[in-house]
Amino acid sequence: MGRRRGKSTKGGEAALLIVGAMIAAAVAIYHFVVENAAVIGAAAIVCGGLYLLLRALFRATRREAPPRPPTREPTFKNDIRPSLARGTPSWQGSAPARWVHANERVTFGKVEITGGLFYLGDCLAVPGGVTAQYAINPNLSARAQRADIDGSSMPYWPSYAEMDPAARRAFLEWMLGGRRDPAYGIGLIFIFFYGLEHRMFVERGDDAASLIGEVKRLLAIYGTNGSFHHYANHFLNIANVQLAAPIHLPALSAERAANSEMDLATRLHLGQRLLEAPILSSADDALRWVLAMPDTHLRTPAVRCFDEFVTLWTKRFAQRYPSGLSIRTNKRISLQYRAASGAFTVDVHGPHEQYLDVSGLTKQLDALRTLVEDCTAELDGFSRFVGRKPNLRNSVVAAGLLPPDIWHQSGSAAIDDFRRQVETALGAQGRASTTAQMIFEMAGFDVASSGKIPTAAAEELGRALDVIDVALEPDPRYGSSVPRADEQVFIFRAANGGPVDPSRPAFRAARTQVEVAVLAAGSDGDACYEELQRTISRIRATPDLSGVEQARLIAFAVTTFNSPPKQARVFRKLQEVGEAERRAIADAAVAVVGGGASIDIGEVKFLERLHKSLGLPSEAVYQSLHRAAAERVDEPVSISEEARAAGIPIPKDPAKPAEQIGGAGIKIDAAKLARTRRETEAVAGLLSDIFSEDVAEPSPPKPDAKIAWGGLDRPYAELVQLLEQRGSMPRSEFDRHARDIGLLPDGAIERINDWSFDRFDDALIEDGDDVVLAPHLRGRLSEMKDRAA
Repeated sequence: MGRRRGKSTKGGEAALLIVGAMIAAAVAIYHFVVENAAVIGAAAIVCGGLYLLLRALFRATRREAPPRPPTREPTFKNDIRPSLARGTPSWQGSAPARWVHANERVTFGKVEITGGLFYLGDCLAVPGGVTAQYAINPNLSARAQRADIDGSSMPYWPSYAEMDPAARRAFLEWMLGGRRDPAYGIGLIFIFFYGLEHRMFVERGDDAASLIGEVKRLLAIYGTNGSFHHYANHFLNIANVQLAAPIHLPALSAERAANSEMDLATRLHLGQRLLEAPILSSADDALRWVLAMPDTHLRTPAVRCFDEFVTLWTKRFAQRYPSGLSIRTNKRISLQYRAASGAFTVDVHGPHEQYLDVSGLTKQLDALRTLVEDCTAELDGFSRFVGRKPNLRNSVVAAGLLPPDIWHQSGSAAIDDFRRQVETALGAQGRASTTAQMIFEMAGFDVASSGKIPTAAAEELGRALDVIDVALEPDPRYGSSVPRADEQVFIFRAANGGPVDPSRPAFRAARTQVEVAVLAAGSDGDACYEELQRTISRIRATPDLSGVEQARLIAFAVTTFNSPPKQARVFRKLQEVGEAERRAIADAAVAVVGGGASIDIGEVKFLERLHKSLGLPSEAVYQSLHRAAAERVDEPVSISEEARAAGIPIPKDPAKPAEQIGGAGIKIDAAKLARTRRETEAVAGLLSDIFSEDVAEPSPPKPDAKIAWGGLDRPYAELVQLLEQRGSMPRSEFDRHARDIGLLPDGAIERINDWSFDRFDDALIEDGDDVVLAPHLRGRLSEMKDRAA
């Protein structure tokens, strides 16, 4: 027991010693801390900071370090792949997915899906690895309170393995509904589409036709989505290449696709063409090439007026490359299919590997782009007009703004309508007189209320008539002035519009002679029909004029007699003519004045001014008049007095003794002169045989007017024929013609209109300051004349 007590005493002492030592140590530590508090605090802060820094670095390193892949994890091109979601079965030991054919049925729980065309299982082998992205795994949960129909929970790169159960439920419901509901999100459709890609290009199964048909069906439903439209069409194109089937070549279009490379159809088309011959001879193919390049941009004129642009391109390409555009390249077409899923890229083999590849060429492409810009610039004016007045796009006015060598190929509807209207006006005889306003309105031109017609508009009208083989006078392109809207114009059939060289000396001189003759005829205040006929006869007798030139000059004479030129303008032009032309001009004026039964003092004064302007002696006026009178009669010319002006002596005739002229004026005695035979050819018929390059033969007498205008007596018929030829004439001139043939003017108009009402239910003559033949009845008169002939 004692030993037991002694032992207890020793243990207590040891415990007291340990406690005392601990107390002493604590006291010492306390004193050390108190004495070194500042140093200890700084050390604690430094250690804490180091600890926090090391901890942060350790965590960042853990986030950046890639997880160690399983032994069967797939590798993806360009690292484009979905990540594995939680709950996805391990790659190790996963069951390979199998292809479900179109006629198979698959059960997912209590749901049976028909139609097939998808992969069922855990994962699929792809070049370089495996993927579970589009393997429909029945072991993955699709239980959710609501289906994610729009796919909002899905990532940008959708994967069945990574879907939320709500999205899987939506996918299976979409499959169950026949894969046709457009309400489902495009991500769900892409999951299914990825499987079709794998089957077509990785496995290359024997059901390619079914796959292509399914993609086309989906495209019809979901093609409004730009991304799906792009990938589905790419699928179809590459599938056709793989099957050596033709690819649809799209029509030329101004619409620019947002592709980053040349479209496949054009690339293959050009490659095959160049394999046959390395020369691009087709303008159409050249345009396809330049438009297919993603860095080709069309300006507004080419886009707005694309049809006209293509027409112009075809002409300009042929002009610039008459032998075709030579293509030098040895590069062949190489194709790959990069899956929309990003899971694989495979090479595509076929005949295309022998085709030349133009997609990398730059020199020839730059030349074609220059041509594109040149054609675009030529369409600027037309494009601006169409932009301002789109409703006049197909008018003759708009067409006239196109380059001359292509404009008649465009706006054909407008040209055809214009042709029909002009042909109606021309009638069977192929010639007609009308007002400028009517012919301009036929072409669709707006005529200003002032009646003034711009020169540019007149030239455009002339080009329009050229296309339909009709000539116009006056035509500013051939030396005439532009008529006012209410002035007379003459149109007649002529190949290519009857072009002539207005600067040719013989034509220019004859034209000036016509203008001077008109001024001479009107110098007495009344240019008559007989003076017009004498002018036309002189044109016909001029040997150095072609048929077309004679035709234009005769038409010019007809219109100029109704709308005489300004005397000052004509006299200014006389300063430019040569000596031989001056004599011919003077003779033409004398022939018009001297051919009549009497000569007015005003006509003589005009001839004097004319001779002075031409630098010819004034005595020549009287000599020429005397010769003209002598040609009409064999007896001496008798001159009577006229009280209107002082007497003017006529020089001696070299063949006869001189006659003394007295009194206050001169007048050739009409009673002693035989009237010249009236021209038998009507103005409207003057052009019928004029297009021969030889001098026209005299025309046969005109048919009996009573026969041509059935039921109308000859004197009235002659007035109708005269009006048909002239279109209109001053009332004073009409009255004179009526009296010359023994008719009262007012009674003649009434009788002719009564006859017209019986046949046309309308008045033929419109009376006023001018007597005008109703334009809308001109064709009816032509028909009557043709039937009578």
